[in-house]
Amino acid sequence: MFAIIVNPVAGGGDNAGLTEKIRLLLEARGEECLILTTKENEDAALQVRGAIRRGCGSVAVVGGDGTLSEIAGELAGLPVTLYLVPCGTGNDFARALRLPQDPLHAFEAQLDGTPRQIDCGLINGRVFLNVSGSGFDVEVLRKTEELKPVYPGEKAYHRAVLSVLGRYRAFEMEISVDGGAFRRERVTIVEIANGQCIGGGMRVAPRASVSDGLFDVVLVRTVPRLLIPLLLPLFMLGVHVCLPVARVVHARSVTLRSPGMTVNIDGKLVRMQEARYEILPGALRVMKPRRREEKRHFFPFRDEKE
Repeated sequence: MFAIIVNPVAGGGDNAGLTEKIRLLLEARGEECLILTTKENEDAALQVRGAIRRGCGSVAVVGGDGTLSEIAGELAGLPVTLYLVPCGTGNDFARALRLPQDPLHAFEAQLDGTPRQIDCGLINGRVFLNVSGSGFDVEVLRKTEELKPVYPGEKAYHRAVLSVLGRYRAFEMEISVDGGAFRRERVTIVEIANGQCIGGGMRVAPRASVSDGLFDVVLVRTVPRLLIPLLLPLFMLGVHVCLPVARVVHARSVTLRSPGMTVNIDGKLVRMQEARYEILPGALRVMKPRRREEKRHFFPFRDEKE
């Protein structure tokens, strides 16, 4: 039986019509479904727990990266298959799985796909799916929340980037990789990446894979404020990782320390002094979309490892 977990405010719109199409699609295939709607923050986790108790072996998430991350925390390590119906503000994890941009097409492609196990990340005991970090992206997310009522979808992110450009300052932190000694760094941005994108398609970790058992740790050193507008297009395209200003390290565990640090966890901002990261290889079951759909609809990123 399918559980359909719906965030009705994801992407700033009403998803009732989309949910009904999904229900009809499943019924046409002879699948039973249970529709559960979230009502408040952290409600998705409660809903999916109830669905699993009722015998649901598949969970479709109608929402954005935040809802998806919350539900993944409940499904990691369980024999339950997660399906994405991406209709949030950025839908960045859908890019990591090479899904079609249209939410219904994305779901159909997964229904005809094949099961695969992908990695999850863990930060201070909390599961995340895509990217977590601190710096410039945290300020962009704060501004995005202000702009969401005015600008739909990815436009809110793009407007927020332009707003933050002129006032952002680098910060100091300590970092330890795979249990090594701590090093002090002054950075514009630091990201612990399982997926490739943040902020509605900005390719912060263009070579990251969700199935290699490793994080891509991306550090962008201090950049003069006047150069940020010039470097931003390269950052959005993922070219920054080829420049001297950036460094990429592969790791199974990472620890960040910085007093008063705010960390982005799949689009949610959390304040902490220390962030301890671990990779959870193959912890989550998803569906690899059918190949023939990829040629027409998929985001143009490199193939993931099997």
